[in-house]
Amino acid sequence: MLGSAVPQSSYYWSIAIAETSIPDPAAAVAEVPVWRHRIDLGGGVVTPGTEDTAQELARLRVPARLDGERVLDIGCSDGFYSFECERRGASVIALDDESSLLASGRNGFQAAAAVLGSDVEYRIGDVHELERSDVGLFDTVLFINVLYHLKSPLLALERIASVTAPGGRLILKTYYRNDVRIWFRGRPYGFDIDRRPKWWFFPNTELGGDPTNWFAPNVVALEGALRVSGWTDIERIGTHGDRLYYHARRES
Repeated sequence: MLGSAVPQSSYYWSIAIAETSIPDPAAAVAEVPVWRHRIDLGGGVVTPGTEDTAQELARLRVPARLDGERVLDIGCSDGFYSFECERRGASVIALDDESSLLASGRNGFQAAAAVLGSDVEYRIGDVHELERSDVGLFDTVLFINVLYHLKSPLLALERIASVTAPGGRLILKTYYRNDVRIWFRGRPYGFDIDRRPKWWFFPNTELGGDPTNWFAPNVVALEGALRVSGWTDIERIGTHGDRLYYHARRES
């Protein structure tokens, strides 16, 4: 497996995690105004995130063991998936550009890492600027709920491929659209009129009132984008609501 250290660059800088653990998990939770991820901090304390991370972890089919692997978690937010990959044996870099923080200009990563005693390295950076000389190569890349927040999604997939080892794994989840979509009993049902690839563009706040939501593909567009940006063995592993789940491999 990979695992060599890589230099820092002007594009990325590490955020140091306090060496001393926060003794009280409840205090760690209280110091973060808004949590996205539910993270078990021990002592019966679970962060009050809106995302059911246990269910999502199962849908993403993250391998049970990642011993010796280098993992990159893009758009890590509060860090649940980063910490889980570390628990499964990986050396992890967690990357976030912090453009979609919910409150107070911070997420819960550092508080959770301190309580968990995690060695995951947290970096602030832009996926479009990923360079192998900066971060090295990874065996597994998590790209969860990020693609539709990007102005240049195809470039992002290419940059991710450039830092993934040949044969390395991409685990992706993203919002998607259909030509026709109806909601029934709180669940979306949709279909495309034809097999053409399409991207929906949201220049303002049309999608969920969030100005960081930019593009949404249909299934054909997403699979095509993966193919042309350096990915193979593209496997749709599931659909849940308005989200697609995929695994792919870096071309050798």
